[in-house]
Amino acid sequence: MKKQKKKSIKPSFWEKIKNALNNSPWHSAFTYPILFLIICFSLSLVFFNKDLENIGVFFLILFFLTPLWVLFGLIVSKRRLPYLLSLIIGLAIPMTIGIMVYNGVVNSAKKMSIKSMHYQARKNIVAEIQKCNIGESKFMSNSQDCPATAVKTVTGAVNTMNDKNPYDTSRKAVRESNSYTKNEDVGYISLSASGSSVLINTCVNTPCKKGENRLQDIIEVK
Repeated sequence: MKKQKKKSIKPSFWEKIKNALNNSPWHSAFTYPILFLIICFSLSLVFFNKDLENIGVFFLILFFLTPLWVLFGLIVSKRRLPYLLSLIIGLAIPMTIGIMVYNGVVNSAKKMSIKSMHYQARKNIVAEIQKCNIGESKFMSNSQDCPATAVKTVTGAVNTMNDKNPYDTSRKAVRESNSYTKNEDVGYISLSASGSSVLINTCVNTPCKKGENRLQDIIEVK
């Protein structure tokens, strides 16, 4: 009689996971989680800097869920020392990085806020100047007499626009100034008059000397 060949039973997904946790405990406890943490953290920073907060938050959540894998290994694996050490060390690292990420999120929110204020200030100034062009006697929330000039526009904007500097909420964001390239100018919408033009310069993030961290608009008063 022919001997029947025993069918090889493929290990299930669960068994593969258990084997990986048992056979490579140090890699499973340190190497793989660390690589995953670095990837998630890097991607979250990239998306936060590109003002894609939703995607950044997604990778941030994955980042903080990583210890669950190590905890799972501690429970399932027969070789628990690597996972125990990984958990102990991992308690300090995510807390430190979490603080850094939080500061990045807060800074990103401030950056978006001052950008929005800049564009809104430009829109409001253009609309107020137009009041004089259609025959009204006052503009800049009725604080200045027509006809409109650049100097009147700057004075009226500074006196009537009350948005707060997101980097220093004790101060107003809109001010009359020619300074916008120093780090202390961050968060300010600096207005100045040059002939018949209103110059709007805003530093949205430090260092302010970098052009990519500044917004600029010129409005002609006609």
